[in-house]
Amino acid sequence: MDAVYVWTQGGYQVGREPGDYPLFLVVLERDIDAWQRFFERFGIPTGFERQPEQSFEGPLQVVLNERSVLNPDHVEGYPVISRRETIEFMRKHYSTFQSALAMLDRMYDDLDLDVSYRESERECS
Repeated sequence: MDAVYVWTQGGYQVGREPGDYPLFLVVLERDIDAWQRFFERFGIPTGFERQPEQSFEGPLQVVLNERSVLNPDHVEGYPVISRRETIEFMRKHYSTFQSALAMLDRMYDDLDLDVSYRESERECS
């Protein structure tokens, strides 16, 4: 499950291509080798940056983001990166997450993201 999905309480799930399915995972630096070995046992490629789908076999790749400390928030029991960090990521990839940002803006009274989105905007682009 990704952070955008969790923070939107299942209201938004990024469309993924069947042949290209990256998973982004935040892990402790000290555990990085264990995570790489774990995924290697299943033949799932890992890296620290997203790779083009042509560079490996199969649709799945795991992009590891190592941190010295993990301080996850919990939403409905799921550990997840903070809402602030999730929003920063969404803003960096605005074209993908514009509708999710608008959804968060409606869901949380303490946000003022100044984002508007209508489904008709997406159909025209």
